[in-house]
Amino acid sequence: MSVQETKSPNKALIAIIIIVLLAAVAAGVVYIVDTQNEGESTPSVSSSTGSAIAGGGQASTATSTGSYNNGTYTASDDYSTPEGLESITLTVAISGNTITSASIESSGNSRESRQYQAIFTDNFKSLVVGKDIDTVHLSRVAGSSLTSNGFNTALDQIKNDAAA
Repeated sequence: MSVQETKSPNKALIAIIIIVLLAAVAAGVVYIVDTQNEGESTPSVSSSTGSAIAGGGQASTATSTGSYNNGTYTASDDYSTPEGLESITLTVAISGNTITSASIESSGNSRESRQYQAIFTDNFKSLVVGKDIDTVHLSRVAGSSLTSNGFNTALDQIKNDAAA
């Protein structure tokens, strides 16, 4: 048997193995990054103390205006994103200065905006319902920070409308 008769590995097979290994490494990196982002996306709500909150954000101190009329109020806000202007409509019910229910309507113009708005909508209620309206100021909810800006502005409008 001569040296030339020895079978060498097929170059195509080696190329396929390399591509599969690179894809596995890339998938691992994406998984790690997503896992780290989930750790930063802990829903948070500030209190009137203005303390630091999860996700690297800073809560601002809510200003108490005193008393609010009971009822259901709706306000909208347009907020800027890298994809353009987005809109959010917030409806809250207030009883005894406490938010008793809340809902959001939004329709993102881009796929990414719709995704962040959906994440926000799925996670914000537990941070506001049952809370004194003056203590609610959202920063980053499940990774969505720009939708939080629209929420806060709409809530400020509702506080003005409901002020006794």
